[in-house]
Amino acid sequence: MSHLFDYQTSGFAVRESIKQAHRSSWDVIAKPGSFWTGEERVQIAEQARSARLQRSELPFNRNYPHSNLPDGALEVARTIAADAKRINPKWASEQIALIESGPYVEISSIVVTITAIDAFSEALGREHEALPSPQTGQTTGEQNPTVADIGGYVPMMEPWQGPNVARALSLVPAANALFMSNVQQMYASNGGGFSDMVWDGPLSRPQAELLAARVSSVNECFY
Repeated sequence: MSHLFDYQTSGFAVRESIKQAHRSSWDVIAKPGSFWTGEERVQIAEQARSARLQRSELPFNRNYPHSNLPDGALEVARTIAADAKRINPKWASEQIALIESGPYVEISSIVVTITAIDAFSEALGREHEALPSPQTGQTTGEQNPTVADIGGYVPMMEPWQGPNVARALSLVPAANALFMSNVQQMYASNGGGFSDMVWDGPLSRPQAELLAARVSSVNECFY
């Protein structure tokens, strides 16, 4: 997979650990997860990418690729990708009633992964990487047994030490791992130390948090 995410032509120096995280994400997305098959996971990524690219259009003016995903999955993937400001307890509970919490969490991890990687490519002025070919196999049904209702939209690991964002998708360990593998490389300084308050890199921790807060505000992030 070394031919994937070849950022050299962008004219920017990109850490090898970031390239490897993106390549690994493509491999993971293509494989069956806890609840969605490889084919379904790639379709989720495709729907999310399409929705995000059309986010400036009104929902009824958007056109999406054909998919055999259930309506609830399509709604979740498209809304998280393009209309996150619409997400509230009522919306979340309605979608979870349709597809259940585990599948909801797995979709979320795929959508936030494709969104972060696509936005990274856009920032470098390059085309999006072609989505991976789905791999065959069986879903595992794996869920974290040590979760509790802590007031979020889905159960999360409990007890827990650390930032809540790092356990947001902890109901499905593989989904949380996919999400955090990119957070650790793309957000934290020099590819690690997400929980460290002092960073040794191009941006200090306060500078990075200021940028993150501003981006969240612009995107009307409810978190």
